[in-house]
Amino acid sequence: MRGKKIDRAAVLRGLQTIEEEDYDGFVLLIQAARNRHATFDPDLPVWKHAQRLGIIVDCNRGGVPEFDELMRDFLRDANNVDGSDRRPFVKGRH
Repeated sequence: MRGKKIDRAAVLRGLQTIEEEDYDGFVLLIQAARNRHATFDPDLPVWKHAQRLGIIVDCNRGGVPEFDELMRDFLRDANNVDGSDRRPFVKGRH
């Protein structure tokens, strides 16, 4: 999977859309990217939205969102998405 690239600008636009429309869902999405063992309600609308935008592969019935590893690494990188604050936000640096 080394050859696959992430369109950083498109991902950041998608994240900003999620953040604006469903901030609580956005926070859960970032938590899911940073903790691969966390479980969530699989019926939350944020998972379907993130899947349509190509950010996650699926949120399985066990409530564990499935990320492509390159995407997970992108979301975990504090230079891309700041999750250190109590209210994380999309930085947009790339």
